[in-house]
Amino acid sequence: MYIETLDTLILFTVTTPIVGLASPRRVRRRILNIYAVIGVLLSAYFLLRLYGKVKAGGAVLIGRYPLGAYLMIDMFSVFMAFVFLTLGLLAMVYSWDYIEEENPTLFYTLFLGLLIGLVGIVFAGDFFTLFIFWELMCLISYTMVAFRKERWEALEASFKYLIMSAAGGATILLAISFLYATAGTLNFIYLASFFRDSKPNLFLILTLILFIVGFGINAGVVPLHTWLPDAHPAAPTPISAMLSGVIIKASIYALCRILFFVFFTGFFPGEMILIASLSIITMTAGNIMALLQDDIKRLLAYSSIAHIGYILVGVSIGTQMALTGTILHILNHALMKGAAFLSAGAIIYRLKTRSLRNMAGVGRRMPVTVAAFAVSLFALTGMPPLNGFISELVLFTSSVQADMAWLGIAIIINSILSAAYVLRILRSL
Repeated sequence: MYIETLDTLILFTVTTPIVGLASPRRVRRRILNIYAVIGVLLSAYFLLRLYGKVKAGGAVLIGRYPLGAYLMIDMFSVFMAFVFLTLGLLAMVYSWDYIEEENPTLFYTLFLGLLIGLVGIVFAGDFFTLFIFWELMCLISYTMVAFRKERWEALEASFKYLIMSAAGGATILLAISFLYATAGTLNFIYLASFFRDSKPNLFLILTLILFIVGFGINAGVVPLHTWLPDAHPAAPTPISAMLSGVIIKASIYALCRILFFVFFTGFFPGEMILIASLSIITMTAGNIMALLQDDIKRLLAYSSIAHIGYILVGVSIGTQMALTGTILHILNHALMKGAAFLSAGAIIYRLKTRSLRNMAGVGRRMPVTVAAFAVSLFALTGMPPLNGFISELVLFTSSVQADMAWLGIAIIINSILSAAYVLRILRSL
């Protein structure tokens, strides 16, 4: 049995270079864009069918995939794959006019390959499969950050991302080896059964910390975030939207899968206090640094760091309502930040500058784009009745119900900080 959602992406990725070579040069970019969009739409259609199977019969388990991979698709997996494919489709449509002088064949091949890595991560049913797809996602991400290789900024940002993410990957691999040494398996279901009857010890606590550090690097958790503000501005705008909207969320998915499926809430004493502390530091540092930026894409990158802090609030609380808020904010942030980056990209494309100081008057020249940008920015601040308000309200409510109101207060304070730089941006336009 195979998963058509993943197989479709693999098929279109492999055949995109052939389509590019066979297409006339003057219409190659258009044909490749249409072909890639069709591939994502077909994959989304098969995901919808897969959703019906999971809803009717529970998780889908596949243990005989090529290369010995083990897949486990449940509702969480389907939801995350939906988020990835939705933003991927929007970014791909946006690329219709954006990718002009660049190599379109390489761009769309890499883009589809990136979606394979992302969907594969959330469909993985064991750590071996997860790590393979994780490395695929990371390798393609480095390449796409450096896509405009003639610019030194892109090469420098990609190399920094490569070094830090490789360190994170090595940390994750070490943690996986510790798990295998302890339980003798990497299968999520067997690990969950093993740890349900086990008691925590220093070795397992160290393993969890390694996972938090390894995935925290790619998520942009402070102080492991330093690659992110460089990579987002340097990448092409569709890739910036993917980096901020979904790629850093893959780390949050992995942490949730480890904390609430492989292990379980409260398995390690103090684990949630550690994550709660990281969430406050991350959201506060991200918002303060965003206030200091003049580069609009760098500002949005720091805003993404802040929202990872919001998402970690729900992870640290660990209740059903808190995790609902986390999952909802993953979706909302993907939509909000995707719209913000794509709107900013259109402005940058028109003005040929990323500096807020040089964007005065663009609101009169591009009223629809700036209006969409303003809505996405207000949603990021949690302004009612926009979608960011709903998920932040759920997170705030869950913190109060869990007697951790200080986390809710931190969200309110940081929402005020984010409103300050949003107003600064809108004044500049």
